[in-house]
Parts: sequence; C-alpha cells; structure tokens
Amino acid sequence: MRNSNTCREPRTRLQRLRTLVVAGVAAICLASSAHALDPAKAVSQYIHERWGADKGYVGGGVHAICQSADGFLWIGSERGLVRFDGFNFTLIQHPIPGAPPIGPVRGLLLDKAGNLWIRLEGPRLLLYRDGRFEDAFARFGLEVTTITAMSLDLDGGVFLTGIGTRTLHSRNGKFETIAGSTEAPGTVLAMAETLDHRVWMGTRDFGLFRIDDGHIRNVSKNLADWKINTLLPAERGGLWIGTDRGLHFWDGNELADHVLSPAVDRFQVLAMSKDRAENIWAGTDHGLVRVTHAGVVSLDLINQNVGDQKMGGGVAAVCEDTDGDIWFGGPQGLERLREGMFTTFSMTEGLPSENNGPVYADSEGRTWFAPLSGGLYWLRNGRVERVSIAGLNDDIVYSISGGNGEVWVGRQHNGLTLLTEKAGVFSARTYTQADGLAQNSVYSVHRNRDGSVWAGTVSSGISRLKDGRFTTYSTADGLSSNAISSIVEGFDGTMWFATPAGLESFANGRWTNRSTSDGLPSSNVTSIFEDSKHVLWIATSGGLAFLSAGRLETPRNLPDALREQIFGIAEGERGFLWIATSDHVLQVNRDRLLAGTLDDGDYRSFGITDGLQGVEAVRRDRSVVTDAFGRIWVSLNHGLAVADPKLGIGNSVPVLVRIESVFAGGSPVSLQNLARIGAGSQSITFNYVGTSLSLPQRVRFRYKLDGPDQNDQNWSSAVALRQVVYSHLGPGSYRFRVEASNGEGLWNGPETAFPFVIEPAVWQTWWFRVSCLLALILGFLTLHRVRMHYLTRRLNDRFRERLAERTRIAQELHDTLLQGVLSASMQLDVAEDQLPDDSPTKPLLKRVMQLMGQVSEEGRKALHGLRKVEKDNASLEMAFSHLAKEQAIDDKI
Repeated sequence: MRNSNTCREPRTRLQRLRTLVVAGVAAICLASSAHALDPAKAVSQYIHERWGADKGYVGGGVHAICQSADGFLWIGSERGLVRFDGFNFTLIQHPIPGAPPIGPVRGLLLDKAGNLWIRLEGPRLLLYRDGRFEDAFARFGLEVTTITAMSLDLDGGVFLTGIGTRTLHSRNGKFETIAGSTEAPGTVLAMAETLDHRVWMGTRDFGLFRIDDGHIRNVSKNLADWKINTLLPAERGGLWIGTDRGLHFWDGNELADHVLSPAVDRFQVLAMSKDRAENIWAGTDHGLVRVTHAGVVSLDLINQNVGDQKMGGGVAAVCEDTDGDIWFGGPQGLERLREGMFTTFSMTEGLPSENNGPVYADSEGRTWFAPLSGGLYWLRNGRVERVSIAGLNDDIVYSISGGNGEVWVGRQHNGLTLLTEKAGVFSARTYTQADGLAQNSVYSVHRNRDGSVWAGTVSSGISRLKDGRFTTYSTADGLSSNAISSIVEGFDGTMWFATPAGLESFANGRWTNRSTSDGLPSSNVTSIFEDSKHVLWIATSGGLAFLSAGRLETPRNLPDALREQIFGIAEGERGFLWIATSDHVLQVNRDRLLAGTLDDGDYRSFGITDGLQGVEAVRRDRSVVTDAFGRIWVSLNHGLAVADPKLGIGNSVPVLVRIESVFAGGSPVSLQNLARIGAGSQSITFNYVGTSLSLPQRVRFRYKLDGPDQNDQNWSSAVALRQVVYSHLGPGSYRFRVEASNGEGLWNGPETAFPFVIEPAVWQTWWFRVSCLLALILGFLTLHRVRMHYLTRRLNDRFRERLAERTRIAQELHDTLLQGVLSASMQLDVAEDQLPDDSPTKPLLKRVMQLMGQVSEEGRKALHGLRKVEKDNASLEMAFSHLAKEQAIDDKI
C-alpha cells in the first residue's frame, strides 16, 4: 500500500528484502501476499474492531500507523511510540537509553531496507530496525532540524524536508539534496513521487509545488490557499490530494474533480492510503472514506453529523498490513477493518429475514435461499431477487435442488415446484397429490444426474418423478419410515435416504435399512452427504458416522464441537469438510477425520471474528452447500453466510516468531550475539510472540531444543502458550528453535532460532575432572605408602619381639641348660678319671660324656642360629631321651 505519510510499499521490494522478508512475513503491504478487501463489498460488511483504553491501548490520539519488517504494528501517538503484537500494546517513551523521552510521534515510514523512520515533534528523527533504535541524524550525518514531511520514492527510497532546510532524497543509503533551502515553499506537510518521477510537495498555506531540476515551482492555481494535508500517487498516473476542502485528483496539469462524488468535498482529508485492490482509504475529520478504483465512494464509516464537533470520529492515519487489513486511528484510538473468512448477508443487504432455511447454488452464479418465514429468493453479485410465481410468496420452502437449468422446490403445503428460466424470465410448474405426488408436504427434494427427481415427504414416503410419471415408495414397499429428511444420489447410482428409523438405500429395485445394529450412533438420521471420495457422511441425533467401501464406521477422537447435532455437511477445497452444527460452523480435515486422528490443528471453528453474525445452523435439508466457484454457503439463524476458502490457498501470510526475552534462573539474558548462561541456573525460560495481527488467538507454536543429551529431536505438539521453560540443562551448546502456524493452520513461516551456551560449573570442567582424577591417583598412592609403612612397622615390631624372645631364650639356654650340661660333663669327666681303667662303668661314662659333648655342640648351634636343627639331627631332648635306652641305664642309677 502506498501512503504519503504512513507505510508505503516500494516497487522493488521483492528483489531487495532481507532473507527473512523474502520468506513473506516481514514485508509491509506486500501486494501479492494476501487477499485484499473486496471493493464490491460494503464497508459495513467488514469486521470492524476498535481498541481504546478499555482494551489496553495506551497511546492516546493516533497520528501515524505503520507495520515494521518484523511484523509489529507501530502507532505514532500523542504519548509516544506504541508497539502492538496482536495481543499487547507496549508504550515506548525512552527508546534510546540516556536520551530524553520522545514525546508525540508525528509520522512513521518504512523504507525498502526495512528501516522504520520515526518522525518526532521538534528536531528529532529516529530509526528502528531489528529491535534497535538509533538517531537518524547521527546515523546519516544530517543537519538537525524539524522534519515536517517524509515520503517514499517509487523504489522505496526516502524523501525528507523540514522547516527552512533542504529537501533530501536517499539513494543507496546516502542522502543528496534535490532542492535548496532558499526556495522552501513554507511549511511542507506532504510529499509524493508520481509515475512520471516528478516530486510533489503539499504545503500548509501556499498550495501544491513540484520539484524540477533542483528548483521548486508553484503549480497550485486554484489550490493556492488550500491546506494540503496528504498526497498519494495514483496507480495509473496523477496525484490524489487530501486537503481541508476534501479529496481531489490532479492529473499532472490541473484538477479533475469530476472523477469523484461531491460528497467528499465536505470533509477535511487528513491521511490517505491505497490497498492492493486499488481502493483509496481517506481518513477525514469525520471518519473513514473508501473510494474504489471505479470512483465509487463509500461513507459507511462517516459520522453524518458533520457540523457537530462533539461527535469526533476523526481519522488521522491509515495503513494496510500484510494480511490486507486496514488500520486507522485518530483521537478516539485505534481501529481496524478486516475481511473475515465469511461475508454475511442480512436484512441490511436486502434479505427479507435474518432467519434462513435451505440454500442451493445453481450454475448461473445464483444462490437460492428460503427464509424460515416463507418465500423463495436468489442472490447474485450482491443483488437479492424475490421469486413470486406459483404462490411461493405464501408458502414455506423446505428444500431446493436442481441442475441443467432447472430449480426444484419442495414446499410445505403446495407440493413440488419446477422453475425454469427463459430469456431472464422464470416459469413454474407445480406437482401435487393430484399429479401422483405422495404428499403435498415435501421436506427433501433431489434432482438426479439423469433428470429424474426424488421428493421425500413429511409423512407419506418417497415419490420419484421420471418421464412425467410419479412412482411412490412407502413402508409398504420396504421403507422403515415414511418421513424423509435428506436424499443423496451415490456415485454408483444408489439412492440414499435419511429417515428417523435409520439410513435407507435403494438399488436394483431393493430397499436396504441400516440402523444402530449396523453401527449407526442413532437410528434418527437427520442429514447425509457424499464427498468426492465416495464416502457417505451420516449425521444422526447421536453423532456422526460414515459409510466407506461398504463399511459403516463411527469416527474416533471427535472434538466436542462435532458431538453436537449436525444440520449440514458440504465439501470444500483441499479435502476439507464444512459442517454446520447446532452451535458451530466448522472446517474439518476429512482424511484425519476418517483416520480417527483429528487434533486441534485439523479443524477450525468460525465465529463472529470471521464475519459470521451467528453460529447456529438451521434444521433444513441442505443448509450447507458448495457453489460452482468453490465458495461455501451456510444458512444460519442470523443471516446467509458465504466463505471463499480459495482466498487462503497460497496467500496465507506467514507468521514470524520473535523471541521477546530469555530468563535464566530469574535473571534476564542478553539477546545479542551468542548468549552465555552461567552455571547453576535451575531453569531457562523463553518468552516469544508471533507477530500475527489478524487472528493472533489462532496462532499456534511448536518448538524444539537442539543440544547435548536432547534425544528427542521432534517438534513439540502445537500449543497456544507463548512461553517455554527448560529445567536442569547440563553444560554445552544449545539451539532453541520455534515456529508458528498462521490463522489458517499452515506452518509456512520461517523458524526463529536462539543459540546459547550454558557455562559448566567448576566441577563440570575438564581440568577439574582431570585434577580430581590425579588427586584420586595421588591419594591412592599415598594410602598405599602409608599402609606399606604401617605393615613394615608391624613387621619390624614383630621382628624385634621375636629377636628379644630369641635373645631371652638364648640367654636362658646359655645360662642354664648349657651351663648345667657343661658342669655335668665336667663332673662326669672327674668321675671317670677316678675310676680304674678296668671298671665296667668307665665305657658307659665315656659314652655319656660323648653324648653330653654332642648336646653341648647342638646347644651352641641353637644359640648361634636359634633355628631348627636339620631333620636328620636329633634335638637336645631327643638326645637325652635316647641316652638311657642306648646305655641301658636303669632307674636306680
């Protein structure tokens, strides 16, 4: 969208956006990324939302609005700069630390490089990009002055002008002078570059000017004394001029006011913006005006009491975001127009009643519907027509079917009516009981592919009209019930009928009934529908069932919304079923529903925020249908609603996830560069936000953590929470990854990653572990040495004890035994000497003396070594014991 003082989109943006923007999520007003507001749609049909102090808006009066490359909506307000992420408003009054508060913000502009220019009151100009603010004058070395107007050129460069200063133009990040300060035409309030590369300036007091070859020329003519508040280049050349005297068009040479309704001349035009459908949105002192590319002016949001200044309602800023929504604001706060999935037609658009019944879409683009109060109507291109022939005005229509240019109507009192068109005029033929119809109260009608028509009555069975003749079937012919609520022709020609007694089928002239004994949740079947895969869906008072390949089954894991009574089923794009229940309008993934694996991301419930005026469906045959354009029509107790699912296919704006803050153990972690988290943090908390402004409540997130000991590398399940906490993570390098799905449930956005390192504690470092190992080895060696020392000392003590004992024994042997033996030996020697040589005792004494000598020798050896004698040597005791035996000494001697 191009806007002289809000958020203009450069033409070369697709070639120059940063990598993240190329993903399609951060560009402002990207013309090919999302649906535009329908120019044929009344402004009153858009979803109109307001944010004031009661809804968290904190900025006061709005002066400017723009969406930055990271997806946030920025509001230049009287109190400062306000950031909106779809949920929360954040007032920023001190964007640069140490600088004074910024005060009111007068203008916002996004250039091709993704810089958000913030024009403040007085000589101050700021830049914002990727979460950082800086002084624009210092960044580009510009003269400090009060900037009064800034705008984008056709390539996304920036024009700047101020009070008594040069007019500047940026090229490749450098500013050059395009007009000197001496020719300044007073206070410039707006600038714009048109398709012919001319630069225009609108002033407060002197009208319109043009810059030619470095000179400023007055081209005002009859605009000389008009205050020009805003300028907007026209899509096909020329210039739109918003003044205190209305909206005007300059064709390059003169005003061409004939292109617009004089109604717009009553207002002060304060801001302008153009959406991707070429609608011009003009903010005036009494509200918002839309001008289509055909020049049609819509005043739906204008306060008609122009002279009553107390009413307020002024719009000072307008901007279109990446979702195609129109944001505008003024003294009353912030507002938005959003085109929901559904457009609801009600009495405001010409419908006769809020409560509608059956609906049918023919091949001519008409949508036929019948209010519950009676009558038949059709709707095409926003125009409602009533069908008054055949007494349809005074009857209630239960069911509508058709094909091949025919429209068949089942009526409450007057049977079955055929409508055909010729030269734009409808003719009618009505069939009743007099023609063979089973009953004049026809609740369900169905035209087959071969042109035959089946009419299910309230209480008299079924009639088939073929070749101009009726054939009636009832319980007498095999039906289980004569009350028919819905009819479907199967892909193989089988006819299916919903009855209070079960599901009936008719094929090859035979009737077959299926009831609870065959697997139906309830025998009371209220509606049936066959999809493109030939699956027959069966809605009963007890729940949903389906028949596929001859098998009747009940879906598993149904959400609560699908456990309500189902009134209608249709099939849309991408294999989705559209189901209307007693309290919900749902879009459901058919394949997941069949498999019994339906989860939160596989179905979507629509409500007021999607353009519906109510969600209660009606109990009629075919209350949900698909037309030839793939649109879904739903008949509700509060209007007739239509959705175009194709709007979301391929055009769903991705949601960028921004990590707002990280806390480790309650302390904030820097988001700049590679974060390093100290040891001992028990938990790490990630707070993030998805920058989806359209339907932020439907955004879902999934995340994962890459790093050591993270065995589960799969994404988490989809969650709505915007916070993740990890506890007791070990040291190492990690990478937290998060991505978001958009409001359509598509995971088409880029992931956001946050790398960080958890520092190890002292006991977790390698050197500490090596030191501990060395200390353990040293301790083991020390313990070993101490033990060896202890054992050696014990051995030495035992040795000393034994040595002392041996010494004592040796002393005792020497002092007692040996001395006694020697003394005895000497006595024997004396005794022998006294015996005569022929004494028979003398040999015996010699023998004793020899033995005693031997004993003395052995004793000396024992004293010398205190060791055992050899085994072949007799001990001292043994020697004495043998002495008596060898000499035969009796006891008397």
